[in-house]
Amino acid sequence: MADRRKRRPQHEPKGATALARKLALAPIVGGDPEVHGDDAQLIEPAWDGHRMLATRVEADVRLAALDHRDWTTTFPQVARTVGKLAARTLAIDGVICVLDERGAPSFDQLRTRVAGGTVMTAVMFCWDLLWLDDEDLRGKPLAERRTRLATLLTGAHATLAISQVLEGDLPRVLAAVTALGLGGVVARRHDSSYDTGWREFGTSIDSSGSAGARSDAQRRGESINWRRSMSPAPPLTNADKVLYPRDGITKRDIVGFYRAVAPVLIAHMIDRPIVVQRWPDGIDEFDWYQHRMPPRAPDYLRAAMVDGVRRIVIENGDALLWMVNQAGLTYHAFASRLSGLAEPDYAMIDLDPGDRTTWWDETIEVALAVRQVLELLELPSVVKTSGQRGLHILVPLAPGHSFEQAEDLGRGVAELLLRLMPDKVTLDQEKDKRRGRLLVDHKQFMAKTLVLPYSLRAADGATVSTPIGWDEVSVALAPRSFTLRTVISRIEAKGDLATPLLAGTAQLGRALSQLRGQR
Repeated sequence: MADRRKRRPQHEPKGATALARKLALAPIVGGDPEVHGDDAQLIEPAWDGHRMLATRVEADVRLAALDHRDWTTTFPQVARTVGKLAARTLAIDGVICVLDERGAPSFDQLRTRVAGGTVMTAVMFCWDLLWLDDEDLRGKPLAERRTRLATLLTGAHATLAISQVLEGDLPRVLAAVTALGLGGVVARRHDSSYDTGWREFGTSIDSSGSAGARSDAQRRGESINWRRSMSPAPPLTNADKVLYPRDGITKRDIVGFYRAVAPVLIAHMIDRPIVVQRWPDGIDEFDWYQHRMPPRAPDYLRAAMVDGVRRIVIENGDALLWMVNQAGLTYHAFASRLSGLAEPDYAMIDLDPGDRTTWWDETIEVALAVRQVLELLELPSVVKTSGQRGLHILVPLAPGHSFEQAEDLGRGVAELLLRLMPDKVTLDQEKDKRRGRLLVDHKQFMAKTLVLPYSLRAADGATVSTPIGWDEVSVALAPRSFTLRTVISRIEAKGDLATPLLAGTAQLGRALSQLRGQR
């Protein structure tokens, strides 16, 4: 899939942004007080705010969240204070908070202030110093980094404060913060490097399932979620705008559809870069592919840097509905996850009949031949409609496979079909060379995307890419019957038939050896 717009030249980030992209906020993992109750630890509050990386290069300052989102203009006083510190270059890990009338951090008040625009009264509680002038401090012991952080912050405006150290052993500190109604603590060994050893010990969490340490409404006994959103709920604008003109389907209808399918659709989106296909004026007008995070997007829409591109990641209903409100009708995803970009979750065989008018019988014949080959290779498969004219056949892979292996499987199956059915299939990507034959597309690489299960397509009737059972794959199958108006009841009746893609088990070693033997 390619972006049909003329690409603008991309420029390498400079200054504080470039420094921020060289770094990453250290991961914080859950700890067990009985296992990780080491005395040689620095224990601090899990501040009820939003975690930030503050970077500065000369006069250039940037405040960025875990997903590289820029919050500098939202917290100008904090940024100004960072800009006045006695350093040419620096990077500080901390938590931005707003204090309530008791002087305690309150995420609820922080979110309310952010919704109103610029926040002048925020405080950044600083956990760590990653970089100072020309020195990368991440490999230094925590005790040394904290000493240098304290020196750097001496005399700074009160909008920057070093995070408080809680004295005592871990069980005693946890008991104290629990009694105070705090959300938990973060602990690290004094001799640890920056990137290792961060553990959280939660006493409670926001009942809305957001991120940070504590909120004003909490449940007991759960871990801390560090991705809490500061953005307002997604709006619905131009709700009555018709986007499918021959069906009278409006944006309101489309939002309702995606709200209903979100529980199954989002399961296939989590931890994957997403490309959103948008039709601002309806399916008869101009469309374009959104690869990059939109400017001024809410922070529940996560971003991830992939090969220098700040990619879109959709992992919750608010993020999905915000993109739908931007006329995002169709959703394409990488085959691999951010946690393992080099390892696809499935091998793909895409049956593309092109523009043929008499195509369905032979598409079904080829699909069943693919299934037979996969069964002989003892490989499981999932089949779904493309939402347009073709079928997608996917082999759910166990972790550890490469894109080269996935493509080798597809190529082996495609070449076998070409020998068996040369008058019906082709491997030629160019449409004018297919001579009416069906393309068996086996190409697979990291940046290649596939339309997601339960995604709408820009076709009359508002068709949906829909997982189906192999028992449904016959000439009687009507792929255009899977639409915005019919798929919800189908999911309710059959569940998510694409679930095997979420936890693949197939091992390709034996199958690839068998296919090589057929060449």
